[in-house]
Amino acid sequence: MKFRKKLNHSDISFLKDILISTGFFHDSEVAIIEELAAENLDKGEEKSGYIFNIAEKNGNPIGFTCYGKIPGTADSFDLYWIVVHQLYRGNGIGKTLMSMALNDIEKMNGKNVWIETSSRPLYEPTRQFYLETECEFVAELPNYYGPNDNKIIFLKKI
Repeated sequence: MKFRKKLNHSDISFLKDILISTGFFHDSEVAIIEELAAENLDKGEEKSGYIFNIAEKNGNPIGFTCYGKIPGTADSFDLYWIVVHQLYRGNGIGKTLMSMALNDIEKMNGKNVWIETSSRPLYEPTRQFYLETECEFVAELPNYYGPNDNKIIFLKKI
């Protein structure tokens, strides 16, 4: 297992496959990762605002994070994605990816990492992951994603 910070053009199809493997994401959400990756590759991390960390096995991505500084804030970042392929979940890959992102954010003088997720029952392991990695539940916005699908917001202070 290797971890790297640089996104490659060949990674995009793997990122989509990783999302699809989880069964968590709608097609419109899967399409977003392609846009964010393309911006990162075309403009670079700093100009695009999207930073990626990749977990790979046998040279192929099996997990990733995507995060970036929130424009107009002094020291806040969004964690847009943290996803591990369904076949590799439960092996500590997500925790390593989270640690990599937090270390990187700290180096960029980040103090607050904002994380959002769904309230759907499917996302219970995701919410537990954030709590286990010492993220604080700070808010719930009702019906944000759709009927009975609330937006849950966590904050990780660095």
